[in-house]
Amino acid sequence: MDSQPDFQVLEQAAQWFALLASEHVSDQQRRAWQQWLTSNPAHRAAWQRVEKISGQFHAVPVSQREPARNALQAGGRTRRQVLASLLLLGGGAVLGLAVSRKPVQAWLADQRSVTGQVKHLHLADGGQLWLNSNSSVDIDYGSQRRLLRLWQGELLVQSAPDTQQPPRPLCVETSDGLLQALGTRFSVRKQPSGTLLSVFDGAVRISCASGATQVVTAGEQALFDQLQIGPLSQASPARNAWQRGILLADDRSLGDVIGELAEHVPGHLAVDPRIADLRIVGAFPLQDPERIYVALEASLPIRVNRRWPWWVTLEPRPS
Repeated sequence: MDSQPDFQVLEQAAQWFALLASEHVSDQQRRAWQQWLTSNPAHRAAWQRVEKISGQFHAVPVSQREPARNALQAGGRTRRQVLASLLLLGGGAVLGLAVSRKPVQAWLADQRSVTGQVKHLHLADGGQLWLNSNSSVDIDYGSQRRLLRLWQGELLVQSAPDTQQPPRPLCVETSDGLLQALGTRFSVRKQPSGTLLSVFDGAVRISCASGATQVVTAGEQALFDQLQIGPLSQASPARNAWQRGILLADDRSLGDVIGELAEHVPGHLAVDPRIADLRIVGAFPLQDPERIYVALEASLPIRVNRRWPWWVTLEPRPS
């Protein structure tokens, strides 16, 4: 994952970006921006991030954005065919954008979802699989086991009895370890700190890369990495709600809720640290971020600063 510059520094970079985009920017303002940029390595990192996010929205000519979007979301085509389409559309610019946003394995995965998409799949054994926004998975049903390799994002599985005898185990693999389903419904979420398993029905066995194991039963969740498995806690209903298009806030912090919403909207969405600990209870439509912003402004002492369609920040409401 990209390193995240400080919130205030990012906002400064965004303000400079808006100023320099103005037709009325002066030479004096340009010199002031250059001085700000070179005064601190964090300023340059923040500026590069703003440029990167802006470029994701403006690198493709307007006339090509819809065909490019269709190519990125194409179903039933090989990755090689999609890459060829993108090269033809943008002379390589679109391809560079697409690949830079995901690890290579995620881009080449059997199944993937784009930002804002929840994808529902029927598995060969009768089970069901949902991919959360910006997620990717390989599906490998072999003679010895049924394996899902989660490269990025989050999946939710409703398992089914195997159609073969003897039954093959159903497993989910991440970079942190292996999960074996024991007749169940569960979600697996890749996070910077490890893999989060939430079990809603049945049980799942965690096996870390280090060899540590733990069985997690219905109503429980656990965060694990390659070395260890964290303590069991109550499974968050939010990890079972996104597949219905719902962003669930069951007494969660504003920062946590917006962090999850940011996975479903393109561009930059962030919360001022001064209001990040405000608590929220409610259920919100993931496909309509504007409704969420309006509801939050009506119920909390905040304002939503829409600097550009691709740069939105939540800030304290002026007194």
